[in-house]
Amino acid sequence: MKNRRIEEYLESSLRQGEKGSPRKMEEIAAGCIEIVRRQSEYEEEERTGFWQFLSDVLRFEGPAIFGLQAGVLFVVCLQAGFMENVSHYISVFTSLFALAVIPVLLRSQFYKMGEMEAVTRASGVEIILAKLILAGAANLICITVLLCLVMRLQNSRENMGQMILYGLVPYLVCMSAILRLIRLRRKERISVWTVVMAGSCVGWGISAKALPWLYETSAAGIWIVLFVIFAAFFGKELCLIGEMKREGKPYGIID
Repeated sequence: MKNRRIEEYLESSLRQGEKGSPRKMEEIAAGCIEIVRRQSEYEEEERTGFWQFLSDVLRFEGPAIFGLQAGVLFVVCLQAGFMENVSHYISVFTSLFALAVIPVLLRSQFYKMGEMEAVTRASGVEIILAKLILAGAANLICITVLLCLVMRLQNSRENMGQMILYGLVPYLVCMSAILRLIRLRRKERISVWTVVMAGSCVGWGISAKALPWLYETSAAGIWIVLFVIFAAFFGKELCLIGEMKREGKPYGIID
């Protein structure tokens, strides 16, 4: 920035036609020396911490993240009130919460800003991580509200552990797929993966109708195994994000 000021100062001085004046040249040299001296007095700008950066992302992206989640939660709560065996459909609802994260996480893909994010001071990895933390917080709130609603509709707290598994397994499936999509950085795959994940919501809904035994106590072992498998996939993606952040590398291929 200071080099730019020096250039502008020199250009404005030379345009005045006093290029050959020794007195003017001395003034220019003195001005340049003063600018350089002031520049040396500036302390190095303190690097923004991650939590301060997170608060900045919350200010700019928070309304979109929490607004989308609130909209989905409103629709889900309305629908849940008219359903029988509503606990069987928790897997569908949590998948919808995960899908509502896509527009915010993949915004740079839609607007072709991935390369610009990658060279910012915060880096694209920190931007993804910050959005992921905010989206996770919004999802946690929505899932908690949903579980409370289901318990109220059923007038019982029994099988609470199973209902948590019904919600977390599909959620982890969708979030793992979304992070993999971001890491691959293939814009042409966005629509494909979105259709696939939307199809997974339909699949969970069909399972609630066609495979009611899957939501019985005797099937809890299957849900636990699925939870461990997809939690491992999700954890692996999070570890890759942390590794890329430490090494200063982009999370995925820049289009």
